[in-house]
Amino acid sequence: MNKRHVYSGGNTCKGFYHFYDTMVNDDVERKIVLKGGPGVGKSSFMNAVGEHFAKYDLEYHWCSSDPHSLDGIVIGDNQICLVDGTKPHIIDPKYPGAVDEIVNLGQFWDRKSLNENRRQIVSLTNHISKIFKLAYLRLHESSIACEEMKFYISEAVHWPSVAQNVLALSDDFMAAGKTNSIKARHLFAAAITPAGVMTKIDSIIDSDYIIFAVSGSPGSGVQHLFRYLLHQIQSNSIHAEIYHNPFDPDEIDLIILPESKTVLVDISDNVVDYAPLLPDKFKRRLDFNLFVQNEVFADYENDYKNALVRYKKGLDAAIGLLAQAKALHDELEAFYIPHMDFEAMTNFRTSLITELKQVLTGKI
Repeated sequence: MNKRHVYSGGNTCKGFYHFYDTMVNDDVERKIVLKGGPGVGKSSFMNAVGEHFAKYDLEYHWCSSDPHSLDGIVIGDNQICLVDGTKPHIIDPKYPGAVDEIVNLGQFWDRKSLNENRRQIVSLTNHISKIFKLAYLRLHESSIACEEMKFYISEAVHWPSVAQNVLALSDDFMAAGKTNSIKARHLFAAAITPAGVMTKIDSIIDSDYIIFAVSGSPGSGVQHLFRYLLHQIQSNSIHAEIYHNPFDPDEIDLIILPESKTVLVDISDNVVDYAPLLPDKFKRRLDFNLFVQNEVFADYENDYKNALVRYKKGLDAAIGLLAQAKALHDELEAFYIPHMDFEAMTNFRTSLITELKQVLTGKI
């Protein structure tokens, strides 16, 4: 069965940004929103459910603030979804009772024992929030440096050549697209995490995919191509998966047309190095840096390099802060774990799995 690994939320230059609304579409048969504090076992709960349904297609949505924890899973063909609905990804039922519901795993903790550690819990929680704010400030600083880099490159680009190639490549790529009533899904294929920039793109692009690869410095025209394609997809109701950039969610890293197994991917390595995880045969490859006029760019080269240093410095600092927040979060979880009734939660999970099995087999 197919196992895919993606991200629905991320630590970006715009703060925490998510696409939880498109984890599944409105045809999902059952959606369970898990609530409860740190250390109650939401990720372990979802992992255990996923392991039980290993013979079905599974889509794992990983946590950008803890690369070993889950934010959600999708089981089968858009049939069942479990998702963490706690801060920062606040999620509530859209169709309560009919489709989705809240499961509060906090029902299995010993509130009295937790209250004895109230001061430490409040202090750690507030400290973690402050560190995340600092991390997002560092990413915002990086985004300012990146905008400066885009300015220098765009000043030197021969834009008529970019426009000509955008149209030609778009026509070739979209020829395989099919009209579908399913709206486009928006996700991340990578995330900025406490362990660095991480991706499992190889789980969503198979060896038999038709791959169109593009590359180029920020501002060279790559995003013009992706924005043009996004407009075409939306205007013509083309079924597609849109994977956004983990640093700037307004930008796109790849587009997949699932029915035709066709993908357009940015292999620039400006944020994420996707190339080593991809099949090595591309149908087409276009480097937008070919349209940068070197004689014009020469006047900006030193300033560009200085901005690049600031960009990387801010990104590294943000990752360091995320690592600090992760360490403090582990301390916070330690206050909850000893006071959880995991046996009762396991019994509840077993009962839930029985219900979900009936959904998947069509017996409910």
